[in-house]
Amino acid sequence: MALLKMDCQGLVAKLVLDFVLLTTAVEVASRWRELAEKLARVSRQQMEAYEAPHRDKNGQLDNESMWKPAYDFLLTWAAHVGDSYRDVIQELHLGLDRMRTPITKRWKHLTGTLILVNCLDPLRGAAFCPTGYGDFAV
Repeated sequence: MALLKMDCQGLVAKLVLDFVLLTTAVEVASRWRELAEKLARVSRQQMEAYEAPHRDKNGQLDNESMWKPAYDFLLTWAAHVGDSYRDVIQELHLGLDRMRTPITKRWKHLTGTLILVNCLDPLRGAAFCPTGYGDFAV
């Protein structure tokens, strides 16, 4: 609320989007290739290019590092979706829902984030209401 009172809605949106992309990359990790196919129909060569910088000197990519190519892909994909953080999060949610055994069934963070981003305008408006008006729980 403090950032909204400082009229920093753009910063709030950027922080929320960065949080969503990073947590999704970590959550999906080893299944990132499936998500990439659902979101952007990424070729095998493109997927390997995302993984290449994260391979060790033996050419291996361990399971603990799988979030890194996932995050690289999501950043690139989000930039192509457009400037609307709402659209990026909505499309990501739809892509996750299309995966085999979707993580959105047990991972409710993204649904909560969608609710938050769709409430940013009313929250911003409430941040500038005169005292006594707009006193509702956030």
